[in-house]
Amino acid sequence: MEPPMELASETQAPEMTPANPEPALLSEDRGPPGPPQELESGAEVSRSDEQDARPRYGEFKLPEGVTADPDSLKPATELFAETGLSQEQAQKFIDLAMARESAAAHRGVQAFVDLQNQWVSEIKADPDIGGDRLKASLASAGRAIDRLNVPGLREALNFTGAGNHPAVVKAFVRLGQMISEDRFRPGARAQPVVPRSPAEVIYDGNPRT
Repeated sequence: MEPPMELASETQAPEMTPANPEPALLSEDRGPPGPPQELESGAEVSRSDEQDARPRYGEFKLPEGVTADPDSLKPATELFAETGLSQEQAQKFIDLAMARESAAAHRGVQAFVDLQNQWVSEIKADPDIGGDRLKASLASAGRAIDRLNVPGLREALNFTGAGNHPAVVKAFVRLGQMISEDRFRPGARAQPVVPRSPAEVIYDGNPRT
């Protein structure tokens, strides 16, 4: 006895069943799923541990009288930490930098001193104000500075070194000579010079009877 046709169709039904839907999901260009959240937080912890492992530095020894702004040292300390230098190794770099700065400053001071010595030599050898005339020339220059009566002028000339420049010295020498020869005309605001009597000159303003 042959089985009914509907039974035969039922046995063939599984062959007509749609394919497993999972391949369709993978066929879409969605890419592989991202890493779990735990991996990202683990990476952040790793970076934090790496920063904590970097060297930390205390105060560096500086030459006596030298101070350093912490902000100016920050780029150097960050570089030291990135390269993993110890406190002792970083101190050696600080010492080297300080030595270079000191040498540069010394060269600047020495250049200033050499220039001053050169100007003084030129003044002493000058045919107009140097040689045997040097003492009288300096006296005339000093008289001019005193006559101008400008507060701080003499100190400024000494501090800047301009008082040793040949042109400046010559200018004050000539001004002092003009004063001694009564050819100097004071400004409108200057107090008039009252001639002193012989008694005032001799007895310094206290004539004797």
